Amino acid sequence: MNDIDKVIPEEKVKLFADDTNLFLFDKDSKSLNLKATECLNRLGQWFIANKLTLNLSKTCYMVFSSEKNEDIKLVINNTEIEKVKSCKYLGIYIDDELNWNVHIDYIFKKLLKFTGIFI
Repeated sequence: MNDIDKVIPEEKVKLFADDTNLFLFDKDSKSLNLKATECLNRLGQWFIANKLTLNLSKTCYMVFSSEKNEDIKLVINNTEIEKVKSCKYLGIYIDDELNWNVHIDYIFKKLLKFTGIFI
């Protein structure tokens, strides 16, 4: 896994434990879609060459944009990747609007469990 970032050196691949994240940036959604597709194709080839499989049920993507981009669709190994509105990254829930509501709700529910113990 240590060399996965060399597959797409021009992009930001982040590794932490058994999680791999790819961060792509572009002002144009069509260009972003093309870039993401190319990266996924190259990563897919790397997985095959290294006899690894990608857990597609845990693979998803999110788009951060002021415009709602419904035209971005990503596919790897002929399987469409799920587009999500929020996901957990290093213990923090991030949502596609960057308003932290999902994470705040998560922490609030977690705290409610503990406050019940003390009442």
